[in-house]
Amino acid sequence: MRYARSKGSMQQADLLHNAMMASQLGMQSLITAPVSQDEADDQVGSSEICLNGSPRQCLQLLAPVLRDLSQANSPGWLSLIDPPLPISQKWLRASGLDPQRILIIRSRRGMNTLKLCCEILELGYSHTVVSWLPTSAHNQMLDRAAQSGHCASLNIRMGSQA
Repeated sequence: MRYARSKGSMQQADLLHNAMMASQLGMQSLITAPVSQDEADDQVGSSEICLNGSPRQCLQLLAPVLRDLSQANSPGWLSLIDPPLPISQKWLRASGLDPQRILIIRSRRGMNTLKLCCEILELGYSHTVVSWLPTSAHNQMLDRAAQSGHCASLNIRMGSQA
């Protein structure tokens, strides 16, 4: 089952988005206005953001990125794989995100989170899969899975992981 999105316009980019673009962190392919199908094919693949600071600061910096991704004019879900515990339906609403467009998926104890991310990417039901893997050593696996599912992968490394 695919999540159908209603047509809507993107809001003005916020300060964090502008700062990332100015610093050329490579987020342009993930956080943009609606694009044509040819350009959308170029947005498939994996990226990573490293955030350092207190968990609260990191989540405040991450909220606008997730908001832009959740408002993307793309079919499918914004899927969050094993986000930090403060990220919940309540946090999504408080941060101005629409929880009906976002899936929060938490792995069970003993599950391989990388394998779970790759499976979710390959299914193709998400336009973007956001993961919190501790290392960037898996970028090639995430990139292949994202290309297979025609979606984007974004890994977040926070705090002492970065």
